[in-house]
Amino acid sequence: MKAASLETLDQTLLSRLPSAVQKPSYDRTALTPGMAHIGVGAFHRCHQAEYTDDLLSRRFDRWGVVGINIRAPHLSDTLGRQGGLYTRLIREDTKVEARVIGSIVSVVDSQESAAPALDVLASADIEMVTLTVTEKGYCHIPSSGELDVDHPDIVHDLANPLIPRSVPGILARALERRMASHGRPVTLLSCDNIPTNGVILANVVQAIAGQRGDGLADWIAVNVAFPSAMVDRIAPAPSEADIETVEQRFGYRDAAVVVGEPFR
Repeated sequence: MKAASLETLDQTLLSRLPSAVQKPSYDRTALTPGMAHIGVGAFHRCHQAEYTDDLLSRRFDRWGVVGINIRAPHLSDTLGRQGGLYTRLIREDTKVEARVIGSIVSVVDSQESAAPALDVLASADIEMVTLTVTEKGYCHIPSSGELDVDHPDIVHDLANPLIPRSVPGILARALERRMASHGRPVTLLSCDNIPTNGVILANVVQAIAGQRGDGLADWIAVNVAFPSAMVDRIAPAPSEADIETVEQRFGYRDAAVVVGEPFR
């Protein structure tokens, strides 16, 4: 089969995928955004998005995930074009297992401006925000866990709170908008491989909130949870060979393939 004749993975192709490809067992059209995730890379798609897919298959809830990237890569040309769908491969010796993950219902690119991310994070529909932004995304001082006020993005955000650049600045502004518009509580859950990551996230967000004169820090203390969590799964960066594996073995094109190890 020539690559040019292959269809691209999307919602309309799901029902026609080969039986060897595991597909979502729930009705994706019934999902509504309930969670947002910042940092949609291979790791998130091989781990948390897959776990969420597991839960949705057990009729856990109607929560779908809105994926947000504020740093590279952009999502619109890959996950966006595929309606949030992608293939998770597992390779073990000569065996290749393919599973289409359906938990991501939409994606948002917010690299040029924080506005698209803020609109999602401030929405009353979002009850949990999860993060995999790597250690440097927290803009903290590793030895103390406190906000690095000399970090260039933090310097910018403290001077320009309405147009933040950093993860802590974006979260603080989103929480400020939540407080002003609907007041619904939210959980901010770090999934990065950092000890006491919830404490660090709370430190950096509260440090910025404390600079406001509108009671934001007090509101956060009552309405926002920062649990600590650490997750792990080896998820190497996907390659052209992985895309070709899906094309050759399963007969469709997927620009957002990820590859995980059997352990999770």
